[in-house]
Amino acid sequence: MKKILFLGLMLVSLLTACQKEDELDPSERPDARLNQTLTDYKNQLTGPEFGWKAVLYPNGGAGYSFLIKFMPNDRVSMTSDINASTAETTLESTYRLKALQRPALIFDTYNYMHILADPDETKSSGVRGAGKFSDFEFSFESVTPETITLTGNLQGSRMVLTKATREDAENFIKQTAATAQQFANLQNLRTYFKRVTLGATAFDILIDSNFREIMFTYFEGNTLKTFITTYYYTDNGIMLLEPFTVNGVTITSLNNIQYTAATRRFTLTINNTAATIQEATRPLGVDLTFARSFFNDPGDDYWVAETGFTVDGVADALNVNSIPNYYFIALWPKYGTSGGRTYDLLGFVTVNAAGTGLELNFGPAAVSSLTSDGRIVYTYLGILGTVPAAQEAVVTATRQTWTDTQGFYIIPTGPSSVDLVSARDARSWISLYR
Repeated sequence: MKKILFLGLMLVSLLTACQKEDELDPSERPDARLNQTLTDYKNQLTGPEFGWKAVLYPNGGAGYSFLIKFMPNDRVSMTSDINASTAETTLESTYRLKALQRPALIFDTYNYMHILADPDETKSSGVRGAGKFSDFEFSFESVTPETITLTGNLQGSRMVLTKATREDAENFIKQTAATAQQFANLQNLRTYFKRVTLGATAFDILIDSNFREIMFTYFEGNTLKTFITTYYYTDNGIMLLEPFTVNGVTITSLNNIQYTAATRRFTLTINNTAATIQEATRPLGVDLTFARSFFNDPGDDYWVAETGFTVDGVADALNVNSIPNYYFIALWPKYGTSGGRTYDLLGFVTVNAAGTGLELNFGPAAVSSLTSDGRIVYTYLGILGTVPAAQEAVVTATRQTWTDTQGFYIIPTGPSSVDLVSARDARSWISLYR
């Protein structure tokens, strides 16, 4: 009897719940509320007359600026400072809003945002299979009348949209692209070392403009240190994603960057203080501990150089990529012995005739030594293997650069990467990684 009564009460409760659900105002149903949210978001996206300024921060680092105009017919137009072409040409594609786990903004046909996410490294200039770890599908994080913040659904990139003005619509991307072009003049400095002088403070910078990464080299007391961060272009300079502090001065941006070709010298302001960037033929100092570690490399593995030597800022200036089936140069410490002397090898690695593997058939050998001031010097010993006549000029030029009697400064650039920089004049260098 109690069971029958209990079941009866449950039935009454369920019927009452169903009746209450049926009595809900249609606009209060979850699906209706979600659809209304999507409609509100679309109205906000399409509302501004001049569109939106946007900065996209890929999970791989750095930032890229866009000017985006959303239209009610699910079309979107944009320009971007990714490169000169994307800054000059407006591209139109489609977008949609969709209810996923959270309301989402999806750019569903190829546009400039897809370039950063493209797994084809020839398009993204990024990592094969991942591009620059960016997104083109986003979830809404916060929405105000002036600003919308989104998070990438795959890579976790962040994008911030700010309502644009007429001035922004006309000049935002033009100005950031102009800053990028001005900053690109750093490649016109012939030396590897680019010295920044800010009052009594000096430090060196190394720029990777493809990944928008900047490395600062400086002294803290008697200790040589490096700091690496990414950046994005603004209408007035570059903004660091992480601030850099040196000698008690915190730097968040480099502004008012101007290049004078006649003197190969930059002027700029840092924290409203005048500064300069110019060529330097010597580093601020040498990390002797790292130099000894590199010199004492046991030779269990080799270092890879994809493009040979850079000379006066020109990559692969000695044209190693002209060698048929060229793949990379291998700098192999303690590769072998000859006449009781241990030698290093600078081997030219090529793809075999069948295209199924790699082979190392020739390259110069040299005995390395370390000077008291931290330079590594390679003394030419001979050629391993036989160099084809057609490649002899390239191999000879590479060998002569490698065995310059002044040697190289050893500059660490990452956990498993290093640059060897000519100690003669810092106008030639080779980048290596493992």
